[in-house]
Amino acid sequence: MKALLNLIVLITTLTFTAFGLAHEGHEHAQQLDQATAVEAAATKMNELITQGQIAPSWAMQTPAGAQIARINGIQNWVVSYLDATARERLELNFTMTGEFVSMAKTPVTDTAAN
Repeated sequence: MKALLNLIVLITTLTFTAFGLAHEGHEHAQQLDQATAVEAAATKMNELITQGQIAPSWAMQTPAGAQIARINGIQNWVVSYLDATARERLELNFTMTGEFVSMAKTPVTDTAAN
C-alpha cells in the first residue's frame, strides 16, 4: 500500500512538473504581417549580398510585392523584387513566422505570362 501511495505521489509530481515547464516562459511564435515580411526580406537580402549569393544591385530595389502563397502545401510569405535593368525577378520565401526558406531568381521576359 505504501509503495502504491509513493507511486501515485511520484506520477502526480512528474505530471505537474511537466505542465509547469511546458508553459512557463514560453511564447508562441509571432506571425508575420506584410510589413514585417518586407522587413525580414530586406534583412535577408543584405545577408545574401554579404555572402556573395546575389549582386549588390538588389539592395537598390524596392519590393514589387509581398503576398502569402502556398508552396508545397505550406503557406509562406513571398517577397518579390524586380530589377528592370537586369531583367530579373528575385523572390524571397519565408515561413509565416519569419524563418527564411529559399530564394529564386528568374529572368523576366516581355510575355504576358510574367
